[in-house]
Amino acid sequence: MFRVHPRSAQSLIAAAALAVFFILFAAPASSQKVSSGAKHFSPPAQSFQNKFDYLERNAKANPVQRRSTQLNADEANAWFREGGYKLPQGVQKVVFHSQPDTIVANATVDFDEVKQGKHNLNPLLSVFSGVHDVEVTATASAQNGQGHVTIQTVSIDGVGVPHLALEMFVKRYITPKYPGVGLDNTFAMPDRIDTATVGHDYALLTQR
Repeated sequence: MFRVHPRSAQSLIAAAALAVFFILFAAPASSQKVSSGAKHFSPPAQSFQNKFDYLERNAKANPVQRRSTQLNADEANAWFREGGYKLPQGVQKVVFHSQPDTIVANATVDFDEVKQGKHNLNPLLSVFSGVHDVEVTATASAQNGQGHVTIQTVSIDGVGVPHLALEMFVKRYITPKYPGVGLDNTFAMPDRIDTATVGHDYALLTQR
């Protein structure tokens, strides 16, 4: 899994974010973070929070420790489930899994909330209405402090969404709220994260 922490959320969680609604990643993490001091996490969720806190502390250290930090999917999912991160409007829940270089996000989404009452008569966009189960797959990695997230597929209730419809939906409803967020994204990693490698239900982050 990858990072979704406040500022670090932009990093790998950017893939997840994007994966969940093309926004978890690029949305400013600082505005989404829930104060860890006010939360009573389960051990897996607390482990995830501790790793986030370490990444932030280490980013401010001089010199930075160059050890790798592994973020695990089970810990990340517990953290999300227990309110460690404020999900975007319309996203009711999300579960992440990953394979090498690929993140899979399964979410329950209320598209009417996402659209905030904005309607469009284009038939290609008619699928984006009501509450549905959504699965997003995205490739994700980071090298030399630059993160790369590309949405590969999106399905709604098990039915694949055409790429053209995705592009139209993102352009009309997502990009206006989150400038710079699209189906293919490159961004600066937070917290001096230099590389990020996604494996089987984990992400390995190295700072520099």
